[in-house]
Amino acid sequence: MVAHPRFRPRLGRDDRELLGLAIPALGALLAGPLYVLTDTAVVGHLGTAQLGGLGVASGALMFGYGLCIFLAYGTTAAVARLSGAGEQLRAAEQAVQSLWLALGLGVVLAVVGSTMSDGLIGMLGAEGETARHADTYLRVSLLGAPAMLLMLAGVGYLRGLRDTVR
Repeated sequence: MVAHPRFRPRLGRDDRELLGLAIPALGALLAGPLYVLTDTAVVGHLGTAQLGGLGVASGALMFGYGLCIFLAYGTTAAVARLSGAGEQLRAAEQAVQSLWLALGLGVVLAVVGSTMSDGLIGMLGAEGETARHADTYLRVSLLGAPAMLLMLAGVGYLRGLRDTVR
């Protein structure tokens, strides 16, 4: 069945621009869960305790990173407002402030998280071998916390500039 030409949806300039922003942004949102899914596929071949440890540690990591999502959304709003007002230099300055904040928070998250990982894993209910594997995975993964938070702030800056492709 072919739609009548008058009733075919047509994408206007605004629709294409919106899709051009939304599709890459959706890909960025999928990066975190895909990272955990890949780890699950690899670790799943090692054993039950290792997979359980991954599950516990991944939950803790995703929670911690979720608390820092304001770096992306706050930066997006501030940069978009300044960029829309034609103040590109102030928008870039805002991005630099966000990047410094992200770096500082990332270092704090890595240090505090590594220091408290045993207690956190215990609070989440892991015991024995599972707890040992969760602790190892969490400590190693937390080394990437500064980079992860820098990425959140950077994504916020690019979204604020309406550039989700770079």
